[in-house]
Amino acid sequence: MNANQVLDSLIDVDKARAFCDARKARLLARFAELRAPGRAGTDLADGAPEEVALELAMNPHTAAIHISQARDLVTRLPATTDALEAGEIDYVRAKAMNDLTSVLTEEQARRVESKVLAFGKRANPSRFRHSVRYHVIAVDPSAAERLRRTAKADRDVTGRDLPDGMGQLAITLEPHEAQAAYDQINMLANKVKTPDKTLAQCRADVFLDLVLGKNNERLRVNLNVTVPMSTLLGLNRLPGEISGHGPITAEYARELAQDAMWRRVITDEHGQVLEVSRRRYASAALARHIRLRDRTCRQPGCGRSADRSEIDHTVRYADGGVTSVDNTNALCRKHNLMRERSDWDMTQPLPGTLVFRTPAHRVHTTTPEPYEPAPF
Repeated sequence: MNANQVLDSLIDVDKARAFCDARKARLLARFAELRAPGRAGTDLADGAPEEVALELAMNPHTAAIHISQARDLVTRLPATTDALEAGEIDYVRAKAMNDLTSVLTEEQARRVESKVLAFGKRANPSRFRHSVRYHVIAVDPSAAERLRRTAKADRDVTGRDLPDGMGQLAITLEPHEAQAAYDQINMLANKVKTPDKTLAQCRADVFLDLVLGKNNERLRVNLNVTVPMSTLLGLNRLPGEISGHGPITAEYARELAQDAMWRRVITDEHGQVLEVSRRRYASAALARHIRLRDRTCRQPGCGRSADRSEIDHTVRYADGGVTSVDNTNALCRKHNLMRERSDWDMTQPLPGTLVFRTPAHRVHTTTPEPYEPAPF
């Protein structure tokens, strides 16, 4: 292929992807129709996002967002959906149209899409968004102000794990507040800058001092950490693992061990946690065992840590189920309630092995992710 052929093929691929995105949106919107909510005040039937999440291997919360966005796009913005299907715009631009017109009436939203789509993609997604914003304000200035106030009400500080053994905090503020905070941190970082630290490192240190105090002591940690004893003794550098986070280096595990309370956890040759106790109500030992075994909520796709989930009976206690390692599992509050309010069914033929049957009668079998065995 010469350069022109490559570029033409890229255009074809981009249009094909847009067509598939439009097709996916229409399918998700249709699924939402088939799973109409059974309770007042809900957008979807209980368990509907979980069905999609199971088939597409995604988080149920993400699936719910995708379904909601697809339904809005298809029903409120048919011209935008058609333009996406024809490859005239991509999904990034279609989503921008959907998000930014969400505070408008259906009639107003269609007026905006008519104005914006008349000029195509624009030079880049940013310019497309600017055009949508302009016409949203022009159509209904009050709605634009409501959108700004809604965004302000959603300000928050969030945290996430990074793959290199670090964590990240993100704060969402109004632009002038974010700029003022950054300028203050940057100014203080420049004051304490030393040759052995970068300015970026100083900004991180200043932020920590502002939040925890200048002379903050190491915080005591209460974590479920699995690590070979030989690593703690410094005999090797085999990795450990923090429940809900993932693998950590031997050095980090030893750092945590200095201020953490440790419990022994025994696994079998396959890396599965062995039984701890059995009683009517989950004892602290049994609950700890189930959380260590399951690691997250066992609803497929849900990433909520088992430490923040409930210990649930597979066969309900009221139906004769016992509180044992082969009849309990971790489910977050949301998915525990989902079992009560939907047609999802779950069995546990072997300890830790859960079989899910969806309302569409599809069967999925899951087992806890095993802990990595020592490579010797």
